[in-house]
Parts: sequence; C-alpha cells; structure tokens
Amino acid sequence: MKTFVDLSHLKRNNESYLSHLAFAFSIGVRLGAVASLFIIHSVLPWIIIPKSLNLEATENKIQAWNQYVDSRKESKEK
Repeated sequence: MKTFVDLSHLKRNNESYLSHLAFAFSIGVRLGAVASLFIIHSVLPWIIIPKSLNLEATENKIQAWNQYVDSRKESKEK
C-alpha cells in the first residue's frame, strides 16, 4: 500500500523536513517576488528592476541553489 507521505525525497537529498521547508520556501518567495516585479514592470515600464533581482542575478542565484543541492547529495554519497 502506497502512503500519501513519501519521505524518500528528503533522504535522497540528505536533509530534514525543516531544512527542506526553509530552503524550498526561500526559493519560492524569491522567485515569486522576482516574477511579481517583472509583471509590474511589464505594465509600468518606468519601474526599474533592481540589479539584485534582474535576470542575471536571478540566474546566478539559481545556479548557487543548484550547487548547494548537488553538494548535499555528494556529501551523502561519501
């Protein structure tokens, strides 16, 4: 019988529920804020996108998050 709660994702990524919650929540909030800002900018183009939230900064942040995820998986394999 398959259960509704599958914690294998947490085990595979070598993290606790709370660390996963904090990490995933922070990503969601950041990307939601960036998306909202770009939607506002599309309607009101005189609203400037700050450099810390522009596409290049967002790409760099996503790459950093990905490296962090990869490092957690690698540390478990050792």
